[in-house]
Amino acid sequence: MPIIRPPSEWRSLLVRITRGCKWDLCRFCGIYPHFGEPGFSVRTVADIKNDINLLKQQHPGAETAFFGDADPLQAGVDTFVEIAEYLRKLIPVKRLTCYARASTIRKLKEDAIKNLARAGLNRVHIGLESGDIKILRFHRKGQTPEMIREITDWLKKTGIEISFYVLLGLGGSNHWHDHIHETAKLINETGPEFIRIRRLWLYEKDAVLSGPESPLLKEIRNGSFQPQTPEGCVVELRYLIEKLDNLSTFVICDHVNNYVQVSGNVREDKEDMLKTIDSFLALPENEREAHYRAVDSSL
Repeated sequence: MPIIRPPSEWRSLLVRITRGCKWDLCRFCGIYPHFGEPGFSVRTVADIKNDINLLKQQHPGAETAFFGDADPLQAGVDTFVEIAEYLRKLIPVKRLTCYARASTIRKLKEDAIKNLARAGLNRVHIGLESGDIKILRFHRKGQTPEMIREITDWLKKTGIEISFYVLLGLGGSNHWHDHIHETAKLINETGPEFIRIRRLWLYEKDAVLSGPESPLLKEIRNGSFQPQTPEGCVVELRYLIEKLDNLSTFVICDHVNNYVQVSGNVREDKEDMLKTIDSFLALPENEREAHYRAVDSSL
């Protein structure tokens, strides 16, 4: 299967440290099994270094690199550092990033984060998803707002940039206000460098992929989760941006499944982003509904 990576890493060297997701319990996700990676494993250092050797031959001038899969820090700090140092010695990239679960970073402790920074890790992509503890527990995310506050402090001290992901629709139509209110509050408290907006994606089994459907579909069928409407997702986005303080954080809707695409520095561009959303919401209902139907619903 392909390495799942952030859109911002589209030009990066893709180096696979681990396969799949060790946690793999989130109700809103399950994407690795769906794409054919049902288990979790750590690749050998020798295999990873061999990949880097090949990448050196194919892309000697690469400037950025991304370590995958979902949580490559599960390979262990020593392994991660060895591979990062090997990569940077062979290919002097300007930026090295990876996905990371908040719970994994917390287990590593602050001194280990300093080692990662010294090895050249510049940015971590973390699934914040929501700042509401009830929603996080329902979706079995395995993290708390307090955990996010703690690891954010560690990362900022080392200079590693933080890219949080927020999932519109995660509270459903019943709890969207708490979802967005608590998420904005947590972002204001932690001040990450980036907030990347995503929309909850519910996928079914299909003829191409043999993996299971989205775990959340079961909760929808039994009535324990009421999906958010497309318009509700746009309203959530507006409310989130409105509630953000005077931050230097960069907000970006860098995925095709977002119904409205806005981006900008909160401190400098907040009003412009809100105007863009308001202009869309002011369109006739039939135009908005046609737009929702036309937007791609995919990963």
